[in-house]
Amino acid sequence: MDNLTLAAANAFILLYTSVNLLVISVQRKSRPLRFISLGYFLLAAAFFVIFFFSQAPTEILALTFNLSFSLFFFMYFAGIRSFCGFKAWPVKYSLLLTLGYTLLTLVIILVPVSFPRIAITSLLVVYLFGDVLVSIWPIWKRLPLVERSLSLLALVGYPGYLLARLLVIYRESYADKFMTDASVESTVTQLFMMVNFSVLASVAYHIDNRLLLSDLQNKNQLLDEQSITDQLTGLYNRRYLEQMASREIIRSRNDQQHQDSRHPVSLILLDIDAFATITDHHGTHKGNQVIREMADLIQAAAQKQDIVVRLAASKFLLVLLEKSKHEALMVAEKLRHQIETMPEPMVCPYTASLGVAEHETGENFEHWFNRAALALDQAKKNGRNRVVSAA
Repeated sequence: MDNLTLAAANAFILLYTSVNLLVISVQRKSRPLRFISLGYFLLAAAFFVIFFFSQAPTEILALTFNLSFSLFFFMYFAGIRSFCGFKAWPVKYSLLLTLGYTLLTLVIILVPVSFPRIAITSLLVVYLFGDVLVSIWPIWKRLPLVERSLSLLALVGYPGYLLARLLVIYRESYADKFMTDASVESTVTQLFMMVNFSVLASVAYHIDNRLLLSDLQNKNQLLDEQSITDQLTGLYNRRYLEQMASREIIRSRNDQQHQDSRHPVSLILLDIDAFATITDHHGTHKGNQVIREMADLIQAAAQKQDIVVRLAASKFLLVLLEKSKHEALMVAEKLRHQIETMPEPMVCPYTASLGVAEHETGENFEHWFNRAALALDQAKKNGRNRVVSAA
């Protein structure tokens, strides 16, 4: 296979890669992949120029290819940097490109040998490889072993090849050659490009996959948290209570059955007194401030292992996983007194009524909750602003 045929093969492979990455970038709305797709398109165009205009002056072909070759890596690394959250095209990239191609143009015009041209382009690309490797290091460490090995092969192997090629050309004193020359160096270079550009595309695709998966996991986690979290207070909501809290409480009780000592679990049901009057007088917005204030007070009263839930507009649930009814009554009374004597309430003075119930052996969650609710109703009937224990 001659070098012109290799150039054509490279052109079609790169064009296919460009289109493939572009389609994926549109589907995923991935800006980094668009950068990389454009880089592959520029490189494919350069190989097509070499194939169709192989009889053009070597200087023109060399300048066209080296410009496209470096632009590809600038675009590729802009995409990789963008993956990592960095500015895609920093000022230093523009300065490097301008300086590099000013020197390259002068060298091609004034120096009739290939080594200076290859040296400028190779050293520029090696520098970019080093820069991007530093940029992607935090993400690279989190990649699976196969993807990590693949990316390391591309990001270390290619600069190594460029430097080795540069050393060989320097020591052997090559005459001016280019991609269309029937030389071993040119053939090996094109074959190496064919493989390595495919590896680089795979690296970009895998990094994008990893980030996409991570983004989906974060979004799913956020949705899960939102589905069991009250948006106003940040506390758990009734759905969490139905799905998780009762299960955890039952598990805790089952664990205790295998122990010699019994660890009590108690529940406090709290409701703000005359909350409708507060919202009527001060408005819904102020009422929300009262709710958030109450949530903060209850959270401050709870310990790390306890469960705090906002059940309804002004009703809260506090599950004390390691407290008896007597201890829960002390917590409830302290909380009631704190609410009543609050020195500077956000909106207006208010009180709260509380019902307390300790979990009994063999009791399901619904029955336990209903006993606390009856105790809360009794506190309301007894004049509000008080704590009542369930029978």
